[in-house]
Amino acid sequence: MNKASLKITSMTALLPLMIGANSAVAEETEKTSFMALEEIVVTARKREEGLQNTPISITAVSSEGLEKRQIISMDQVSNITPNLTINTSSAFSGSSQTPAVFLRGIGQTDFTLNTDPGVGIYVDGVYISRSVGALLDLVDVERVEILRGPQGTLFGRNTIGGSISITSNKPADEFSGNAKVTIGSDNWLILSGNISLPISDKLKAKVTIQNQDRDGYVTRTADGVKLGDDNSTSFRGALLWTPTDRLSFYLVADYTTARENGAPLSLTEVNEAAPFAAIHNIFVAPGLVPTMGNGAFYNDQYITGNLYETAGTEPVFSDLDVWGLMLTAEYQGDMFDVKSITSYRNLDSEFSRDGDGSPLRINATANIFTYDQFSQEVQFLGRGLDDRMNWILGLYYFEESGNDNNTVDFGYVNFRSGGAVKNKSYAAFFQTTYDVTDKLSVTGGLRYTDETRKFTPVTFILEQRVPLPSPPFPPFLNFTNGQLLVPEGQVETGVGKWTPMINLAYQWTEGLMTYGTFSQGFKSGGFTQRIFPALAAVPSFNPETVNVYEAGFKYSGLEGRMRLNGSAYYTDYANLQVTVQIGVAPTTQNAAEAEIKGFELEMQLIPVDRMQVDFGIGYIDAKYTALDNQVVGISLNSELPGTSEWTLNGAVSYVFDMGNSGTITPRLDWSYRSEFFFDANNTMKEDGYHLLNASMMYDYDDNWRVTFFVKNLTNKTYLTHGESILDPAGFALVTPSRKREWGITLSTSF
Repeated sequence: MNKASLKITSMTALLPLMIGANSAVAEETEKTSFMALEEIVVTARKREEGLQNTPISITAVSSEGLEKRQIISMDQVSNITPNLTINTSSAFSGSSQTPAVFLRGIGQTDFTLNTDPGVGIYVDGVYISRSVGALLDLVDVERVEILRGPQGTLFGRNTIGGSISITSNKPADEFSGNAKVTIGSDNWLILSGNISLPISDKLKAKVTIQNQDRDGYVTRTADGVKLGDDNSTSFRGALLWTPTDRLSFYLVADYTTARENGAPLSLTEVNEAAPFAAIHNIFVAPGLVPTMGNGAFYNDQYITGNLYETAGTEPVFSDLDVWGLMLTAEYQGDMFDVKSITSYRNLDSEFSRDGDGSPLRINATANIFTYDQFSQEVQFLGRGLDDRMNWILGLYYFEESGNDNNTVDFGYVNFRSGGAVKNKSYAAFFQTTYDVTDKLSVTGGLRYTDETRKFTPVTFILEQRVPLPSPPFPPFLNFTNGQLLVPEGQVETGVGKWTPMINLAYQWTEGLMTYGTFSQGFKSGGFTQRIFPALAAVPSFNPETVNVYEAGFKYSGLEGRMRLNGSAYYTDYANLQVTVQIGVAPTTQNAAEAEIKGFELEMQLIPVDRMQVDFGIGYIDAKYTALDNQVVGISLNSELPGTSEWTLNGAVSYVFDMGNSGTITPRLDWSYRSEFFFDANNTMKEDGYHLLNASMMYDYDDNWRVTFFVKNLTNKTYLTHGESILDPAGFALVTPSRKREWGITLSTSF
């Protein structure tokens, strides 16, 4: 059965469920009315508050907002969030599930177990420690919150740039559910659904499942394999037990599996004079001439001139299995409340890539990447002083262990890098808000974190196939099989840090609040695990720290028709960690100091009945102010990676009321991102681009919805990833965007 027939069959199979659902009770959802903006509740301060009552720079999107914008994965949130960049592939990763996230100019491009992200990702309050597997599909999500600036007091480790918090929908009180099918370009098929089942008045269950299948879009000319495909299945099961009015237990199990063809990399530049390209052309290519002719030589003949084609032939794949368990227990006491979040997560993945983009073997990599993590958080929350003060006291424990078995093949020699990592973190935190008057409130918080990281490198030569004459080649490029590239033995680093925060907020009127905040944050140090040629010791890097000063306002007016939120900030950035290309392998270094300043402004407006206009703008001015004498690969004039000076977005929609026939809502979304570099070396750059998305949504009633949408309406080609190893390997690679794509979604609720 071909994929087109499968789509029709799948939709037909769902029709009985959808038809039966039409007579059921409609699920109650928070939808934007014709007359007022949707109210959004956030938990940025570990308690439920209205978005406009929270003195933090936040972009928050509800489930209805995600659906209207056709946002189905985490990376797409960056198109509607000022000063947020999410590149869909990390440097030197063949994984198709590994984002590189930057917020206000702070983030991380690498994915290794020794290098932590700079923006924390949380799902239902649980920290996702690794970027591998973190390009999350947004399935049955209640809301997404993007918190800008250090969140070190309440969220803790490695939220130096901010955090992305995803909250899932809990089981409903009544029997209800949702079924959805999407078909579209590139044989796109998404089947998803969820069902809530009240087992008793005290026990409720929910099951959510999604399967996504879509062809890749970068074609290997040798065998027709399409890279960048989607082939994933996710499952989540939840139980909510409330034995008393004061006590509840929320248990969640989730599982995701993906079997995909690998990251869609395309060759854009070749330096045949680079050492590894030259070694191949001098010592290997002559033996291949009888069968390959001139194709035996590595040069620009393998640049296809089309970013959507590659001449690579090495095995490429991206396999992922990740699962987790989470138990949240809450007790509402007379004096204070207690909340416990216990979580375990496990990931097994294998991925590979063809680095040289040719049928030759200049560079090929493969990773067996595994880790598991356990975390335990206990929160005590209370109020006092006639409800003028609220406070939270918390304890946190985190541990993870993992192994990255990374094989790198340069043709004339191949070697293994990576090793085993064990990380532990202990923390205690306290934060309180005191209402000095009915208008003025003061918030203060403090966290202490103690962390250790242990790394046992496993880095050695597997095989040198071609001996090199010396001279002209340096002696350190010749090896013996089994030779260690760093000494055996475990290395360790650790840190203990205090991270304070203080905030003043003033409620001028019911609809206008201003605030000012000082906060500190830090990100853990670590080790460089990719080592070639041999070194006497494992390179390490120290923690990085920020001091951030921020002022902002939040305004609501026009009888609920307008929201206008703005913030301006200054960041003093010390010991920042940058991943630079030094010789063969990317190396993380502390690059001394930088300063980042900028602002965000976001508006939602209903100018007339049934019309909504959204607008957002972000500005970043980031620069290095001092460099360590030992830092190589960057200068004071270098630009920080993943950082656009300008990010803008806008949208307009109008609801046409068709009476008893429902409503039709056309919508147009626009976003703009100015130029930015993918790496700290400033070798690979995206020049900046505009994107247009359009949709037409038909709601028959509260139960039925049909949406037709087009993404990248103008068929723009832009880059989502880039890396250059022109010296010494001899190549540069990019990941292009998908071209124009369309889809139709049919959904029903019951």
